[in-house]
Amino acid sequence: MSTDRVVLVTGGSLGIGQATVAAFAARGYRVVAMARDAERLAASVAQLDHPLRACVSAIPGDVREEVDVAAAVGGTIERHGRLDVLVNSAGVSMRASRRLVQSDVAEWRRIIDINLTGTYLMCRAALPHLEASPDAAVVNIQSTAAYAAKAGVGVYAASKFGVRALTETLIDEYRGTGIRVSSVSPGPVDTNIWSHKIEPPDAVRRSTMIRAADIADIVVWLIERPASLHIPDITVTPTRFAR
Repeated sequence: MSTDRVVLVTGGSLGIGQATVAAFAARGYRVVAMARDAERLAASVAQLDHPLRACVSAIPGDVREEVDVAAAVGGTIERHGRLDVLVNSAGVSMRASRRLVQSDVAEWRRIIDINLTGTYLMCRAALPHLEASPDAAVVNIQSTAAYAAKAGVGVYAASKFGVRALTETLIDEYRGTGIRVSSVSPGPVDTNIWSHKIEPPDAVRRSTMIRAADIADIVVWLIERPASLHIPDITVTPTRFAR
């Protein structure tokens, strides 16, 4: 498949974001990958097969920083002359399960700033450009934690409930405008995010998690539905999960 549509993916150097960049490139989209670590982002793009690499450009930037967000969106327009799809995949989780009273403000700010504020800033910057596209879309990567908060993960759940509220607000604000806003809400996904845990899950538990490539395929599938269809959210869970 070949297309002139342009996709901007945050968190594009690791996990779901990295897989999403590859999945769109494999379908012939022009992809801009954004991530904080410039070296890791460049290495991630370099790992792609040569035909896919030709479809991908990299713009380093931190979704928490307005200047970086503006540079990523502006750089996309400068390079490609348009923006059709925004995928907000940048995200972090808690390093360990903690009751709210045991959490600290630094972790709260880190998680809220990246997961929620980052999504807000990217949407705010990208939407005026998406309005010029004949078939525009925003996909926010949420979590099943956006629908069911549990003890010990309150900080993370608060960030994802916030992303859900932001997504539902944008759905209502852009209904009928030609911009489709959706979300994908996965359960546990086997990505590098687990390596930052104080007690990382073992290989058996990780083997039962969702693959990042499967979430990426779902994102692409959402984007390629007819413009006459709107799917607000897709919740994805593994068929079996070793707790």
